[in-house]
Amino acid sequence: MNHNSCSFSRELHPQVVLMDLNMPHTDGIEATSILKQKWHDIRVLVLTTFQETSKAVEVLRCGAEGYLLKSLEPRELAETIRLVYRGGTLIDSSISSQLFEEHTMVTNKAAFKAEQQADVPNYGLTSREIEILQWLSKGLRYKLIAAKLFLSDGTVRNYASNAYLKLGVRTREEAVQKASEAGLLSPK
Repeated sequence: MNHNSCSFSRELHPQVVLMDLNMPHTDGIEATSILKQKWHDIRVLVLTTFQETSKAVEVLRCGAEGYLLKSLEPRELAETIRLVYRGGTLIDSSISSQLFEEHTMVTNKAAFKAEQQADVPNYGLTSREIEILQWLSKGLRYKLIAAKLFLSDGTVRNYASNAYLKLGVRTREEAVQKASEAGLLSPK
């Protein structure tokens, strides 16, 4: 990131920065890291052609709020910019699917190991996945859950899909029943 772009951020203090990963003087990962260190309240949305999950993970770890591919429709880009501006996060669905597949493989191995050691199985569910299952058990739809948790509909669907995989079920009803039987859902 060169001196001019740092002074640009300091003088104009943008609320959302649309970042590319491939730039002439530095890469978007380094630029994101610098921006977030100096101005943590600036929201960074990466727009790139790179479909590599490793780059997505790296830039998200640096603090980016979104990772989208340039094949995105202009209307979707505008909606995503508004979502990020309001505090949301979003990852391109093809990238998030790859990330969840990779995560699921690792998580399933860890869940299997933990399941062998525990009396009550938790199936390796994260607290967010259990939270989504709790909302589903109350009959809420993905869009309403997304609104309540300030997440995108796609993000909630990804959490739910990941929970279904971990539970070894195909439907929300089966997931709620299995999680309830395992004592993972708090009665309310």
